[in-house]
Amino acid sequence: MLLRDTQVFTPNDFPEHTYVERADDRLEEKLRNALSIPKQPISISGPSKSGKTALVERVIGPDNMIKVSGVEIRTANDLWERVLDWMDSPSSTVVADTLSQSAQERVSASASFGPGTSVTGEISAQAGIAKTTTESRARSGLPQVSREIGKSDYIVFLDDFHYIQSDLQEQVAREIKAAAERDIKICIASVPHRSDDVVRGNHELRGRTLNIDTQFWNPQDLEKIAALGFAKLNVELQESDVHALAEQACGSPQLMQSICLDACRKLGVRQTAIGVRRISISPGDLREILENTSMRTDYSSLVRDLHQGPRTKGQPRHKFTFGDQTTGDVYRCVLLALRRDPPHFQIPYAELIERVNAVCISNAPISGSIQNACRQMTSIAREHSPANRILEWDDRTGSGTFSIVDPYFLFFLRHSNKLQDLMGS
Repeated sequence: MLLRDTQVFTPNDFPEHTYVERADDRLEEKLRNALSIPKQPISISGPSKSGKTALVERVIGPDNMIKVSGVEIRTANDLWERVLDWMDSPSSTVVADTLSQSAQERVSASASFGPGTSVTGEISAQAGIAKTTTESRARSGLPQVSREIGKSDYIVFLDDFHYIQSDLQEQVAREIKAAAERDIKICIASVPHRSDDVVRGNHELRGRTLNIDTQFWNPQDLEKIAALGFAKLNVELQESDVHALAEQACGSPQLMQSICLDACRKLGVRQTAIGVRRISISPGDLREILENTSMRTDYSSLVRDLHQGPRTKGQPRHKFTFGDQTTGDVYRCVLLALRRDPPHFQIPYAELIERVNAVCISNAPISGSIQNACRQMTSIAREHSPANRILEWDDRTGSGTFSIVDPYFLFFLRHSNKLQDLMGS
């Protein structure tokens, strides 16, 4: 079977040919068991781009998944409006009752009347005078959804619950509870630090909602994506090359899909080969592949703002000389430290200091300056994306930990040319 590279490696679609079940986590089994329990909402939490949607689609099938994004929710009823949109339900129906000497007819059809509109008129018919009453009925939200999919295999998948405005989450949580009581299956996906938003929105859901936690992928599982995909294309990569690709994917299966697709483009693999092709990836090829993938993860404006830091008042910041033959202040120093090998999402303060000293040629920023820069960078990231945590400095316990939550940000920081370009701007 001939397959194109874009059919095998699918960063933006369900990975039909490269889906990997992480046996140690048994996520598919946990989700199937959870779905078998009636009237129980399911909360799936995990890092951004870690395959939560693909997990649900794998278990229930694409035809049974009614996907709604939190960004689409502006009122509590919007949840059901989006579900009814998926069903192609008309925004209103017209019910007409006609009484005549010869017949009685009931008609329901789509109409352009606004909700609540009614028209009464006299019409003439061959059989005699008939009186017609026409009434427009609008969608009824949850009751209508309940009639259509209650006690069925359809599942409402509410993705990115944390994108719903905080003052609206409580109302949506009440709708979710009411839907579960009507035996409508619902899965809610969120990022780890916002995984309890739906429960906090309605405390009555506590104890009724089953939580499934996912994590960043380890390199061994990411390597399976490459192994499955390149086998479909009749390509053999060296084991060391597969490992190198997986090590750079920052724990994200979607990033791994993108990297493998860009590797296909660089290596000239556009479809299944006739006969086995044995290919190796040179260090130069790998750099180009990763740089090309970084174009799909554009965080240019955030990196620029982090590099600039907050506006200063008074004395200019102290400059340091770095191993990449550039100079800059403490903000550039921290960014260079974060991008060093190996890629880590959680960097304790002691490790951060080691990385800072490694990127500096001679003197390095003092401890207080580094900690203050980390706090300021957290504030800049929050202003840049209020609804989505990208990075965070946490010094509530001990000396502090720098966390990178979004794997796409870490990948862009490591493999784009943005930091080099900023030195010439």
